Amino acid sequence: MQRWGRLGSLISFILIVSITKWAFSTEKFELRWGTITAGGAWQVIGAAMLEDIKKANPNITGSCVPSTTTANVLGVQMGKFNIAFALTDAVADAWEGQELFKQHGKLRDIRALVVLYPQCTHLVVRADSGINSVKDFRGKRISPDGKGLSSDVQTRRLLAFHNMSYDDVKVQFLSFSDAAQNFIDGHLDVLSFMTVPPPFAPVINVATQVPIKLLSLTEDEIAYLTKFPGVSRFTLPGGVYKGVDYPVKGISVHSLIIVQKDMPENIAYAIVKTIADNLHRYENVLASMKYVTLKGLAADVPIPFHPGAIRYFKEKGLR
Repeated sequence: MQRWGRLGSLISFILIVSITKWAFSTEKFELRWGTITAGGAWQVIGAAMLEDIKKANPNITGSCVPSTTTANVLGVQMGKFNIAFALTDAVADAWEGQELFKQHGKLRDIRALVVLYPQCTHLVVRADSGINSVKDFRGKRISPDGKGLSSDVQTRRLLAFHNMSYDDVKVQFLSFSDAAQNFIDGHLDVLSFMTVPPPFAPVINVATQVPIKLLSLTEDEIAYLTKFPGVSRFTLPGGVYKGVDYPVKGISVHSLIIVQKDMPENIAYAIVKTIADNLHRYENVLASMKYVTLKGLAADVPIPFHPGAIRYFKEKGLR
């Protein structure tokens, strides 16, 4: 009788654990996903990914919220978002409380989920401008995107390497699309788009309307910029833009998806699995996704991966 009592207790325990596990795996979870302004790459691919995630996981709901790189990182840290797009250089600075995040201290509640495509150097000048290197930027009209964004940070670093600052150029902080139009209209000399995904629509637009060239960085410039965490060497192949049939040497940071460190492991796992399962179709949604591979999802980044992501990567032999 005592044996059956113990057996009954064991069966009850197993049932409780099983039911608890089932309930946990189907718990409702709402994603608040920080993306980018309407029409931007992160908004487009984020909407596609969220659709797949909700379809594959009926317990997950959510929406994409327009934002910016810096606001996305801060949003995840502070709880406004529980998932967001970011860039590797930005999360590196956030983790250590550097650059744009200095006033906020070290942001240690963010975790990497998956790594996506490179966002690389696009130093655009007119083909007949006589501008052939960064040293020629002195006194020129340039736009590095909005103030405080990744292209701005990398542009400042590049100028500093040559003992220059924005005081030595005529800087205009414009959106990518506005900067492109100003360049076409002859109001800018240089588009310093240091961290944008290829092919990049504003550069495509410029290249179809005026003859351009893209400047390569020198080996010394690349070596200097890649000393900063989250920045790596990258060569843009020829043929991406009209009139640019040669490789362009430079740097890149990578787009990645970050989440809050306390996101439930099964939710993080489900998101990674869904993205990986649908990776083949995302190139048709956003051309830059052609640079993303299954192995690349688990590439090294300057912040820790979420345990749910690590679990998936280990299952697939990616880490």
